[in-house]
Amino acid sequence: MLLVVILRNYRKRKAEKRLKEECYILSLDGGGMRGVIPATILGHIDSLFHELGDKRPLHAHFDLIAGTSTGGLIACALSNPNEINLETREIVNLYLDHGPSIFPKGSPILPLNVLGQLFSQKYDDISFNALLKELFEETTLGEALTPTMVVTYDYTNNRPHILSSYKTPKTLMRLAARATSAAPTYFSPTTIYDEESASHISLIDGGVVANNPVLYAYREAKRLYPDAKRFHILSLSTGGTTPPKEVNKGLNGVIGWFDPTRGTPIYKVYATSQMQTSDEIASAIDDLEYVRIDGALERKIKLDETDPLVLGQMIERANQIFFENREKLETFCLPLTQRNINSKGIA
Repeated sequence: MLLVVILRNYRKRKAEKRLKEECYILSLDGGGMRGVIPATILGHIDSLFHELGDKRPLHAHFDLIAGTSTGGLIACALSNPNEINLETREIVNLYLDHGPSIFPKGSPILPLNVLGQLFSQKYDDISFNALLKELFEETTLGEALTPTMVVTYDYTNNRPHILSSYKTPKTLMRLAARATSAAPTYFSPTTIYDEESASHISLIDGGVVANNPVLYAYREAKRLYPDAKRFHILSLSTGGTTPPKEVNKGLNGVIGWFDPTRGTPIYKVYATSQMQTSDEIASAIDDLEYVRIDGALERKIKLDETDPLVLGQMIERANQIFFENREKLETFCLPLTQRNINSKGIA
């Protein structure tokens, strides 16, 4: 009998050690209003966990949640400890309900701020800041329910800058969400006090350096969990587009590449090339299982698209992407149901 107890305890300790050596990360791309796509997919993943018998909130399954731009906003919403803590389906409603006020449209004859955008940002941030204030109040990153990080770019010192629950715990969640979403030409930079340099810095959208934050998420997880032997990243896209068959001859000169009426083409090139690089490198890392959930959209959709019909089409496409990848997601999620994660996400 004693031998049986000893053997059982040994197996339990061995299983617990193995689980601690596995690190699971959720990584969310940038993409403005296309964030409705990963938000919709997350709703399906949440339901999938319930089908597997695990009723814990989505954030509790991961050791780290990472995001860029709109993905950073979703990451903060998932980890938000406030009473207003959102379920995944409510995050989708944020895009549907608040998108038109954050990205108000002008006259169809003279698009809003086209001329002014040559000299200033396209939108003021009054409605956006009001929404972030309502969602996160005065909550700091250090209060996040799960270790959380968002990618920004330090325009003051010309370098990538990570805001996180463990490195910059005093930073307000709403400021972190605003900083990672400060897309150039759309919103003005966000100024915050940087504890490390003891100075104020200006931050812009993390999409300029990592629209797919997978590599930064992997690096941060390696630092957070030095005993982990294997890392598993579930990476959700905001939807790709099929490249045009013919070269757009209108993309000539500064005006052509920076034309705001075309969604600032040079920005799209940077974002796409960065994501392709991230995919290639992440797929080649030996101790990383990289599960990428992506799907082509029928046409290009601007960061500030708020047409209800288009949003509905994106949600429908997100549903398709989930079902196309359901088996892959079930394989990824099943081991997570067997893990015991505490309130800070540490196994």
